[in-house]
Amino acid sequence: MSQAQKQWARVVDLADGQAMVVTDLHGDWDAYERYRDTFFQLRALGQADILILNGDLIHASAPPSEDKSIEIVLDVIRLKEELGDSLICVLGNHELAHIYGITLQKGDELFTPRFEFAMGAHRQKIVRFFDSLPFYIRTSGGVSICHAGASTALGETNGVERLFNLSHQEILERTRAQITPEERPQLIRAMRRMHGRTYNEMARTWFGVSGLDDPRYDDFLVGTLAMSDEDFELLWPALFTRNEKEYGNSSYLVLLKTLLQALSRGYAAQSVLVTGHIDTKGGYKVVNQQQLRVASAKHALPRETGTYLLFNIRERFETAESLLPNLRSVFK
Repeated sequence: MSQAQKQWARVVDLADGQAMVVTDLHGDWDAYERYRDTFFQLRALGQADILILNGDLIHASAPPSEDKSIEIVLDVIRLKEELGDSLICVLGNHELAHIYGITLQKGDELFTPRFEFAMGAHRQKIVRFFDSLPFYIRTSGGVSICHAGASTALGETNGVERLFNLSHQEILERTRAQITPEERPQLIRAMRRMHGRTYNEMARTWFGVSGLDDPRYDDFLVGTLAMSDEDFELLWPALFTRNEKEYGNSSYLVLLKTLLQALSRGYAAQSVLVTGHIDTKGGYKVVNQQQLRVASAKHALPRETGTYLLFNIRERFETAESLLPNLRSVFK
């Protein structure tokens, strides 16, 4: 059985076992249930030991009745208590928004409010869970896993140590401490100018804040200001990178190799990066020979081509293509 070790706070090391990697479920209960049940079936057969949910469990682009984000997260938290290190969730950009109390939007679709209201009495437990999630996984066989991919973050001063050991709460506490009573009214007015709505209205309608006396009243302000923190400015590109679509193939290859080299420090050489995050025709795509992009549900085009990855953690993989025989489907 693999044991999670800690060299960096946000990086999990896996030594052995069979890992099942699933990406981007985005509130799709049917897909989640298929993958969860498949893991337990494989586990009973001795064919899987660790389930890795690679970010973005939440936020369905669907009517509220079809968005099962809260049900999925609560079930995952329950399973984490049961399975311990046999279940690893990686932080995705959609979970990030609820740690910092900020809005997340794609086009005209504002994702944040529905989940903020749905958390209800479970808020503290859920946010604490999101806060605990790692950013990267690396394995003894050279396969690394993260939600989005490589970015420019590691090129910043001490970028590796800062990102791999990042504390969300330190960023938030540092930001909150910078807001003086004298500056606060000006900042509130600036938020109104930025969004074209009163701060009170935004806090109530987007984040379920009850009123001025709610302890969370300033959270949206703090989270918004935290986005200018120098460490948050590493985190954002790491979780929102668009890979070759953003940087171009040749520049992205440099970033990809830089990330794999960083994850190789003091450990087995890392050769392949497994990610999700981006729409992928047919359920997977090889990027620059060293990255395998997996789409398990929402990002698979069409959805029923969604795949998951099942691989031996000790086995050596030198290219993304060598992982392709390990892709499987729960839809066929």
